Amino acid sequence: MSLNPAELIEWCKERKKFLGISNQKLSEMSLVPVGTIDRIMAGKYTEFRYSSIQPIIAVLIEINKETPVPDETDTEQSKYYYDTIEGYKMIVDNKNHEIEELNRNLAILSKEIEFLKKENESKQQTIDNYHNHTKWLENMIDDMRQIIVGK
Repeated sequence: MSLNPAELIEWCKERKKFLGISNQKLSEMSLVPVGTIDRIMAGKYTEFRYSSIQPIIAVLIEINKETPVPDETDTEQSKYYYDTIEGYKMIVDNKNHEIEELNRNLAILSKEIEFLKKENESKQQTIDNYHNHTKWLENMIDDMRQIIVGK
């Protein structure tokens, strides 16, 4: 269940028209430059990167999560687009779930890193204290030797 670039552009144009939004508004919502959207929506620009079209698709899907269900009067192509959109929604929902899970794991790891940093600082402080105490003892021994040798 996938669309070729021309079909994907056609779906984007139909969805944009259905939602009644301009290329400028779509640009603001997707953060894709309006010039890129203009070229894609012109239909002659089928050599685009996924990173360019993905935010546009996400905005067009997310504006209104309820895609009208095709009825008997709709064309096979409309029904095909509907099925494809529903597939994309499932993919987007799955990716959003994965991103949420990754963010939770990142938060846990960040806390663990902070704990380990503090633990490391504490251990380093203990090592520094032992080192300073050892130096102090060495100096005391040197002083005592000088006192003993000097007598």
